[in-house]
Amino acid sequence: MRTQAHASLPLFRSDGQARLLTHVFLDYSADVPIAEIARRLGLDPGGLTREATRLERAGILRSTRVGRQRHLRPNVDSPFYEPLRDLLARSYGPPRLIAAALAPVAGVEQAYIYGSWAARYVGQSGPPPHDIDILVVGEPSRRDVARVALELSTELALEVAPHVVTAAAFEQEKSGFLRTVKQGPLVPLDLRDAA
Repeated sequence: MRTQAHASLPLFRSDGQARLLTHVFLDYSADVPIAEIARRLGLDPGGLTREATRLERAGILRSTRVGRQRHLRPNVDSPFYEPLRDLLARSYGPPRLIAAALAPVAGVEQAYIYGSWAARYVGQSGPPPHDIDILVVGEPSRRDVARVALELSTELALEVAPHVVTAAAFEQEKSGFLRTVKQGPLVPLDLRDAA
C-alpha cells in the first residue's frame, strides 16, 4: 500500500493510509470488513491489512473478527478520534459528505467537485483551497441545493459553492464556464452509494 502522500494534506504516511482512515472514520455504517474496504478503494488487500494492524496497534482503529473476516471501525475512545475525524472530513471527506447530502435532493442527476479543491485532491500542487466548488447536474430546487451547501459549509468549515446546470447544458458544453470546468479536474460524486 505504498502510495505517495496526498497533496491536500501530506501529513499521512501515504494516500492509501489517508483513504483507509477516511473510509473507516466517515463511513457511518457498522464495522467494515477489510476485504470490502480494499475492493471499494482499489487498494492491495495485503497492504491494507498491514496498515490496519499498524493503526490498531497505535490505538486509532479497532477490529473484530466475524468468521474469517476482520472488520474495522474507529476507536471512538481514543483522544485522537474527534480531531482525526475532523481532519479527515475537512481534507479527504468532502466527496463522501457532499454526495451523501445531495443524494436525497430530488432532481440531482450527477454532481462533481471542481476547481482548486479538486485540483489538490487529484494531487496537483498549489495553495490550500478556500472553498469547495460543486457542479450539480439536473433540475433540482436551487433552494434545496443552497440549503445543503450551507449545511455542508458549516460541517466542513469551508464554503461549499454550488453551480447548477441542466443535463442538456452539461452534455452540450455550450458555455465557456462548462468548457473551462471540464478541462480541469472533476471529482465525480457517487450519489448512488451515498443514498
